[in-house]
Amino acid sequence: MRALTPLVIATLAMQGLTPVAANAQPREDRYATEACGGALQGEVRDQYPQAYGVRITNSTPLSQGRGEISVRGEGEFEDRNGGAARFDYSCVYDVRANRTYGLDVYNVRPKKAPGEKKDNSAAIAGLVLGAIVVGALVAGDKDNDRDRDRDRRREWSPEPGVRCNSREARCYKDGRYSERWTRRIFVR
Repeated sequence: MRALTPLVIATLAMQGLTPVAANAQPREDRYATEACGGALQGEVRDQYPQAYGVRITNSTPLSQGRGEISVRGEGEFEDRNGGAARFDYSCVYDVRANRTYGLDVYNVRPKKAPGEKKDNSAAIAGLVLGAIVVGALVAGDKDNDRDRDRDRRREWSPEPGVRCNSREARCYKDGRYSERWTRRIFVR
């Protein structure tokens, strides 16, 4: 009976510890999901100031080992302009430090109502903007021609052998700088 007592005690102790170990992982997963959710709300509001009502629609915690749990999922938010958006996110929770890091919000896209038709307004706006840019480039070439003509007019000859340049505010006589002509033309 004495040899059996330690075996019974050990067996009971093992049975008592098994549920605790099994429940520890889901609890850490829940902490990771909650911590990443809290950090996520702040990050979405930082990246998208018009966002409010940030909600997590699903999340999947995955143990990374070394006391880290990776959480991936999807969420949505409404914006102050009357629209709504969906997004994907990922986050890492450090169990030992009780903190999150590596938070990434990506694939932000408009949330569409069921049966809603595709909105082509962005494509139309892009075409209009492209036409404006092309028009500005074409007009810019014409302005460059006008500038070149103006530059040519900035150089003149007040007397044979003397050439003055208004851009430089200098005059040259026989190809050499002339202090006398520069003062006469530009300094009054």
